[in-house]
Amino acid sequence: MIRNLYRYLVAVTLISVLAGAAGCSSNTAARGLIQAPALVGASLIAAEAKAAEVGVQVEVASSEASDTLPVDFVLRQNPEPQTMVQKGRVITVVTSSGPVVLTLPDFVGGKFEVAQVFIVANQLVLGDLIEQVDASPVGTVLAQEPASNVDVDKGSVVTLTVSRGTMSTMPDLVGLSLTESKKSLSALGLSVSKVIVSPELTQPAQLVLRQEPAVGDAIEKGGWIELMVSKVP
Repeated sequence: MIRNLYRYLVAVTLISVLAGAAGCSSNTAARGLIQAPALVGASLIAAEAKAAEVGVQVEVASSEASDTLPVDFVLRQNPEPQTMVQKGRVITVVTSSGPVVLTLPDFVGGKFEVAQVFIVANQLVLGDLIEQVDASPVGTVLAQEPASNVDVDKGSVVTLTVSRGTMSTMPDLVGLSLTESKKSLSALGLSVSKVIVSPELTQPAQLVLRQEPAVGDAIEKGGWIELMVSKVP
């Protein structure tokens, strides 16, 4: 008897809950309320179609750059998904304008180091560095690819051509005196950077025994030149 009464009470309670829910749903429907559809991640065309299916409208409030969604895809919406809204309500969305676009400045004529800082700071990639003999100071940017004022995306490769300066061919100085060697280098616009005195005695004194760079090597103005000379007796 008690068990039957318990079952009866449970059944009555369940019916009441279902009836209440049905009544609430009925009242919500009667008032024209629906859940806002999820539009984020969809294209604007798909979002408009999805909104029309449930009786709401879509309006673009603004666009923002995005590295994750293509142009005209929905980034955000208001009201948010599953919010109860009136049918006919306008849901505003923010769409993607695509990846962040950067306009390259003119690096030509400037220093390589300055261009490199800009490239790294703006998440671009420095491509192969092309060195070219030129009368410009060493490290001067001679050309760039892409050109200046071109719009590029993050991660784009920028290739620079830089000056190696005016190059000379290293003469053969071994066997010459230090004085003669300096004169030969001076005629080429070069100068000795360091002189090392050999501990061995050689006649005559201050004879060039070894040179760096080697004979025939290319060397730029201001480049490092080291000579070893014989010891003064």
